Amino acid sequence: MSRTQLTAIMLAGALVLAGTAWTQNDPIGKTDTVKLVVETINPAKWVITAYVWNDEDIAALDIPLKYTAGVAKLKVDSVSYVGTRMATFAQKYNQVDTLAQTMHFGGFAYVGSDKPPMQPGGGEVAKVYISAIGDKKPGAFAIDTTTVAPNNSLMLVDKNAKIITPVVKILTSDKGKQEQAGEKKN
Repeated sequence: MSRTQLTAIMLAGALVLAGTAWTQNDPIGKTDTVKLVVETINPAKWVITAYVWNDEDIAALDIPLKYTAGVAKLKVDSVSYVGTRMATFAQKYNQVDTLAQTMHFGGFAYVGSDKPPMQPGGGEVAKVYISAIGDKKPGAFAIDTTTVAPNNSLMLVDKNAKIITPVVKILTSDKGKQEQAGEKKN
């Protein structure tokens, strides 16, 4: 095989691998879901409640977000795990980049210790509180998932270190409350 052919095969393989990295992937059971429900507290403050539905033990998770409110700059005031499915995780973290208007949060359970993985089921994993800063009037608030440096992307990790890329649902508080009340899972 010539060097050109080998290079072409390696390039094609890299492109296929990169393409599959952005698609939803759940090698275990049913498709897992991350639901982000946005509630407006006032025109310059919001809370994002993150829910996870999973059908396998989850030993780690990472949820990176980007957020905007028009020309207004935003800051993450706090992230709370109190009373959530992640409350017993051995390590919880959040990292904020105010300039880039991105952040990610997540945590790790230590399998085999007194900090067990997240059991199958559904429910809240965190609340993220965000507010506008400066004197510019906020526009419409919007969020989405993203990838943040160095290479943190949306993922759940099972206790055997298999990476699961869940489906994402982003809802406003009215739709989110209706959906939470009307569904048992997912």
